[in-house]
Order: sequence, then structure tokens, then C-alpha cells
Amino acid sequence: MIPSKQKLNIISLGCARNLVDSEVMAGVLHQDGYEMVQEPQEADVVLVNTCGFIDAAKSESIDTILEISRLKQEGKLRKLVVAGCLSQRYPKELPKELSEVDLFIGTGEVPRISEILRGHDGNKRRRRYIGVPQYLYDHSTPRLRGTPSHSAFLKASEGCDHKCAFCIIPQLRGPHRSRPIDSVVQEATLLARDGVKEINLIAQDLTAYGRD
Repeated sequence: MIPSKQKLNIISLGCARNLVDSEVMAGVLHQDGYEMVQEPQEADVVLVNTCGFIDAAKSESIDTILEISRLKQEGKLRKLVVAGCLSQRYPKELPKELSEVDLFIGTGEVPRISEILRGHDGNKRRRRYIGVPQYLYDHSTPRLRGTPSHSAFLKASEGCDHKCAFCIIPQLRGPHRSRPIDSVVQEATLLARDGVKEINLIAQDLTAYGRD
């Protein structure tokens, strides 16, 4: 456990698949003792889960990072973390250009978020945690949903095996990997028991579900 309860705010940009990652990170950190807050101004740690797919999304991510960095310059924020697709796409460039960011975390490090934050408290020299994405959550993974209570996203698979010249998803999300159908059904059942009426199945390539 972290030595004292820290306040955490997560800003999730981009698609619904990224939102699920943000919800999982929120669940993992909440389980480890972090207190979730609604506004960045209230937080000790702000995590920006970025999109890096198209130019407009990249610009939005950079603008958001720079906006939050002002809180750090004003002494209102202890730690700024940049996660997600932008970190995965530019693992070498971003740390050089954004010195105000404490940590850069790739798309495959979602389940390790608490371990990484605690490790950084003891060693601030390492700023980058970006590897080949292999992570895929399941029905037992901690998760704090950010959608309305009646609706939820359920990620059935992750990544993509296609090598389309116009698309960078395989680099950002890794190869296609499906969850076992029993895990998908169990998560849907748990969501229904929690009052969810609308479950949206999502993936980078949902039509490839189960081929692996």
C-alpha cells in the first residue's frame, strides 16, 4: 500500500477502448488506496490517457498535457503521468519534448499502473515504461466505470493483425488477442447484476474475435 492516501484524477481521451483502459487503471489504483477525484485541480496525481491515432487526436492529447502541466508549475500537482497510445507511438520523442511529465506509460502497462507509480516514488530517474502490448483485462480485473450507470463498454479483444498502410493500430495495440468467451459472458453477467441495461461489445477488430 502507498504510505498515505493520494488523490488521483484520470483524463481519458480518444475512443471507448481507451476509456475501458482508464476505467481499469482507476480500479487498480483505487484498490491500492488512491482516492479518485473529479477535477485535476483537486488531485495530487493526474493521469492523462492519450490518443495517438490521427493528427487531431494527437493535438488534443498534447494540448491537454500542456494544460495540466500548468498545475504542476503552479505547485498544485505532485505528479503528471501520460499513458496510452501517444506514449506507445512516440516512446523516445515525448520524454525529450515534455520534460514536465513525470512518467510515460504504454498501452500494455495498464495492469501495472499502481506498481509503476509506487516505483517512481522511490526512483524518479526512470520516466518511461513502454513495451510490446500483450495485456488484456478479464472479468476479474478491478474497474471503476466512467459511463452512465445504465450503460457499459465490454472489450472482447485487443489489438489487430492487419498491416494496413494507413493504420497504426497494430503498433499502438499489439497483435490481436481474444478473451475467452466464458470471461466475456461472466463480465456481462456482472454488469447486468450491477444494473447495466446496455452493454456495448468493443474491440479494435471485433470481427476477428476468436480467430486466435
